[in-house]
Amino acid sequence: MTTRTTYYETLGIAVDATNDDIVAACQVAVARCRADMQIDPSGELVHLAEQRIAEYEKLRDILCDPRQRYFYDRSLGLLLQPPPVEFQTGRPPHVESTPLRKELVMVILGGLIGIVIVAIVWVISGRMATPIMPAAAETNRAAPAFTLPRLGGGKLQLADLKGKIVVVNFWGTWCEPCKAETPALEAAYLQLHSQGVEFVGVNLRHQEALGAAGDADVANFVEKYGVTYPVVFDIKGEISQKYQISPIPVSYFLDTQGNIRYVYIGTLTTADTVELVRRLQPKIK
Repeated sequence: MTTRTTYYETLGIAVDATNDDIVAACQVAVARCRADMQIDPSGELVHLAEQRIAEYEKLRDILCDPRQRYFYDRSLGLLLQPPPVEFQTGRPPHVESTPLRKELVMVILGGLIGIVIVAIVWVISGRMATPIMPAAAETNRAAPAFTLPRLGGGKLQLADLKGKIVVVNFWGTWCEPCKAETPALEAAYLQLHSQGVEFVGVNLRHQEALGAAGDADVANFVEKYGVTYPVVFDIKGEISQKYQISPIPVSYFLDTQGNIRYVYIGTLTTADTVELVRRLQPKIK
């Protein structure tokens, strides 16, 4: 079962954060996105950065609104007590609505009919429509080359994978969204590897614990989530800089010529991973 990232995790704040904390975290996230827009000379990630800014600002507005935050926290299981009276209705508690029974029946009947119609349309359109394109930035530029040490020994050279579709995923053991994403990537890898698709997990080793403790953290993470695709270490962060990553997780989808065709910032699902690969090699289903 896939774990959905909470609003608090997205903004990097505690569940008991104050409104000032929420606003400050949003400002930091937005500033990071705007910085990405400035350092990307080709402008390929501008649209995606703008989408993320809108998402951060939406989360800020929800969490800063007492009523919306209350019901969101309840949906996470953080609150068990019933909602305050003023949260249960937008009208004063003493104001009551007493519609006639006939009118109430008509409203319910109309709602049921509407649901049935929507369901029928959804089923029909679902059968006829093509898969929805995941929210990834499209590009077409050469992927920066790298040769990095592999977990378990040896080295992996990106150039050796030319001729195959490659998914390069940047991650860290301390990254909560990475923990949610890794099982999905492993499932996609098991589905696609036999069809000539390679995955490479690039660990931000320079942001892990120093020495043997950091190596153990990475090895334990890989074992815990059953990762079978190659994992390599970006020791000094040089490759991260070349790929201009911020934040993580972020994944790059390379075509058979070694060009980056899609960039996905955030937590990938198995379905989105397979769909993006399928668009690079239409024969994959």
